[in-house]
Amino acid sequence: MSGTEQTGGGDRAVLDRLLGVPETAWILDRVRARILAAAGKPLAGAVRLADPTAEQRAAVVRLVGRPRRSAGSISVDLAVLEDVLRRGPWPAGLADAVTTLTGPIVDPQARRAEEDARWTQAQSGLDGVAGRLPGLALWWASWCAAGGLKRSARAEAARLGVPTGPEVGQRLVGELAAVLDSLPSSSEPLAMLARRTLGDAHALDESRPLGRLAVAVIGAAVGAQAPGPCDPEGERASSARDTWAAVGIVLSSVASTVLCLGVPGHGEPSTHPLSVRATATATALEAMRAARTPLVLTLDQVRSGGVRPLPPGAVVWVCENPTVVEVVAGRWVTDDARGAEPVLVCTAGQPSTAVIELLRQLMAGGAVCLYHGDFDWPGLRIARAVRQRVQWTPWRYQSADYLAAAERWSLSRPLVGSPADAPWDPDLAIVMAERGLAVEEEAVAHLLADDLLGFAPVGQRHTPPEV
Repeated sequence: MSGTEQTGGGDRAVLDRLLGVPETAWILDRVRARILAAAGKPLAGAVRLADPTAEQRAAVVRLVGRPRRSAGSISVDLAVLEDVLRRGPWPAGLADAVTTLTGPIVDPQARRAEEDARWTQAQSGLDGVAGRLPGLALWWASWCAAGGLKRSARAEAARLGVPTGPEVGQRLVGELAAVLDSLPSSSEPLAMLARRTLGDAHALDESRPLGRLAVAVIGAAVGAQAPGPCDPEGERASSARDTWAAVGIVLSSVASTVLCLGVPGHGEPSTHPLSVRATATATALEAMRAARTPLVLTLDQVRSGGVRPLPPGAVVWVCENPTVVEVVAGRWVTDDARGAEPVLVCTAGQPSTAVIELLRQLMAGGAVCLYHGDFDWPGLRIARAVRQRVQWTPWRYQSADYLAAAERWSLSRPLVGSPADAPWDPDLAIVMAERGLAVEEEAVAHLLADDLLGFAPVGQRHTPPEV
């Protein structure tokens, strides 16, 4: 046997020298397209190349001989090339030679159909559970048809650093089905459910695609308007906490916190069933209010019954950034605050459940809420998320306030990111986009402190709205 490699199709070494070189790559590309179009029929016609290089022209000569015309484009008759290969190095023919050199040729439509079938199979992993929960099957089919499962799979693939595809979606659905099969539960912590069903205590965290997917599916199953699995701003009416609670799962009541200043506690023994806890919370609130010092409350403390609602017409001031709380507290302690008793709540970014519940409790007696945040796109989104759950009035947070701040603070950073709207003042988003500057809340913290402590000049003082 000679030293050249012999394969089932012929002499691969000779085939590589004739047709597998860079100078004939254009022939392979054109023939691949012809093979797909021929659908199994013999290849016919010719392939052409305009303005070939001298090397490409020489390669064609070696392959099928010198063309009749030597100028201009070059052309290769596929029937001649078929005959050369079959009589020479590759008896299996041209089509087999091309696939040997370049790989299998797959019909794009067939590939798409196969992938669609795999996504359908992934989706069907929830059929057993959906069949036991009225209404879920229709919602699940509609949500998947709208691309929901593919979006969740892309997010999960990005988290894991792997290619996305039906396999990722199938694994997500399998894990989701395992979780749903174990519900309802009885006051089980979410982390314990995740550990028990999936072996990972953080698998159902809100930061995970599976956690967001589970909230959406459970919300559909129990009839709650749950946040969607690809809703990064969490702007739906019902919270993940409420959705999980509907199936007996509790989120941590100590992980959700709220930073506040001047929040009053009940001055008399509480009638709340957990009177000991309520009294402890009220005592802590009153002590910190007397010391004019900020306090961080857990959701458990907010719900303890120790928070005293404000009277009608009182004001709950709300800011986005903790620095504002520090500035106000510092000046409340050191300055003559003229008898001011400010109540300030900080969202610290996206509002937690503890933030929302504290605001609702403080406003339960008829108090009004004034809100301020960063003049940037995330700031508008946070403000909008709070506004959908608690009614508030803008506090130095309208277009005129932005223009004044942007004019004064020349060191403001550029406004970047995806624009957001401001339903409380549609002009705000417009002027922000025109100026292109972001004004952080810290830049006007002294003005906000003046309002809370009564130091603003009469003509510049922010007056709470009439109730």
